[in-house]
Amino acid sequence: MVNLPAIRPLCAADAPRLADLMTAYRRAMGGPAQAMTPDEATLLIERAIAEPDLLLLGADCGGVLAGFALAFDLPEIISGGRAGQLDDLFVLPEARGSGLARALIGQLTEIGAARGWTHLRWLVPQDNVTAKRLYRSIADPAPWDSFRIELTRRRSL
Repeated sequence: MVNLPAIRPLCAADAPRLADLMTAYRRAMGGPAQAMTPDEATLLIERAIAEPDLLLLGADCGGVLAGFALAFDLPEIISGGRAGQLDDLFVLPEARGSGLARALIGQLTEIGAARGWTHLRWLVPQDNVTAKRLYRSIADPAPWDSFRIELTRRRSL
């Protein structure tokens, strides 16, 4: 029998492991070098518990927290309804290919269907070929491009 990953909202007891995951994610994405502290992770978990429009899920594989997803429930102007925005998704390299990312997205689609979302959307780094392969197997590419303004290196508007 295959062990399916357990996807669940995170709780305060998960803070030390979430801090490790967030630190690994920051480094993988070229973010700040400093580690996330368990106290910072605790604050994020507490905020997600207090704010129903902030979703913070963990992927438990064999009793180990090996991935997370951070998403938002947002107004969707075009439909007049609501949509999900998956902001961050990370699975430890040693747990990739185990179905954790697919399970995290699956749980978000179930939450979204229950909340009446029109869709779930997310951004993917252009060079993340492995992630794109998974996403193309479960979703359609969106018909828009993404842009950002780095506020720490802002150019004149």
